[in-house]
Amino acid sequence: MNKAELPKAVRVFLNGKDLERKQHAAMLLSTVTSEGFPHVAMISAGELVAISSSRVKLLVWKDTTSSKNMIQNHKATVTLVVEGKAYYIKFRLKKEAPVLSGYELFTGEVAAVKEDYAKYAVLTSGIQFQLHDSKEVLSRWKQSLKAVFSAVVKFFQIAR
Repeated sequence: MNKAELPKAVRVFLNGKDLERKQHAAMLLSTVTSEGFPHVAMISAGELVAISSSRVKLLVWKDTTSSKNMIQNHKATVTLVVEGKAYYIKFRLKKEAPVLSGYELFTGEVAAVKEDYAKYAVLTSGIQFQLHDSKEVLSRWKQSLKAVFSAVVKFFQIAR
């Protein structure tokens, strides 16, 4: 599958809801440094949210290698495993006005999606982690996503 639209399973996973259920799932955010080297970082469902079938909002820590790379070249790839399949999603990025102190906000337009699976096997998980303080982190994720959704609502109100 190579199309510039998020598959339904990915949209559901990135809907900003049920964070408790998604708290162990890590996604890989791949960018390219100014020296041309790949850079990989882990992100969570509390940092990436689908706002349509072809757009996402990505909230990352300010002044990180990933945020600097995305500001510089406006591109990233996210890798995630959902419902037994791996997805590699390429995004064209636009830096947005900050919605939270200490973070950079990007709008990502889906440039390409590759669905990867084997007929003879099922991916049972992607990279997973255990939060040290899930109550605190889940609260932060919910506040972050609330700020992102608020910015999206304001954008659509202005656009009318």
